[in-house]
Amino acid sequence: MDFPLRNLNDTEKQSMMNAPIHVGLLIGSVDGEVSKKELDRIEGIIKTKTFSEDNDVHYLYVDLVKDDLSGKISTIFDTLGNTAEERVNAATAALKGLNSILPKLNPTYALQFRDSLHDIAVEVAKASGGIFGMGSISEEEKELLNLPMIDKV
Repeated sequence: MDFPLRNLNDTEKQSMMNAPIHVGLLIGSVDGEVSKKELDRIEGIIKTKTFSEDNDVHYLYVDLVKDDLSGKISTIFDTLGNTAEERVNAATAALKGLNSILPKLNPTYALQFRDSLHDIAVEVAKASGGIFGMGSISEEEKELLNLPMIDKV
């Protein structure tokens, strides 16, 4: 994974690695409390990305799941705050940080990465509502699905 991120410092690389988790937690938090089921779903979506991505972004997900992904999700979740509003604001701020990072990347990779984050947002939103947790996307989630806090690349 290091090759596409070679122009980034360690903090920027960590922001890239944490972004999929931040997206999942943002969408999971926006309509209230995040359940254990939603945390498990975020983990499952990220793990699926290790083989479903058909571009170089795939390697970021492989690196992300190498060590205790569940622990990483829990740690980030715990640092975002105690209320849904605090978590949404903190995750949004973290994702806004990508706006200074993505321009440093190969434009194709940056676009693929942003598209991949959007895919995570959609999958988490679909998982958190509807019949048997599938299919219904809340109005709050719809407003964030296109990740308006991350500039288009």
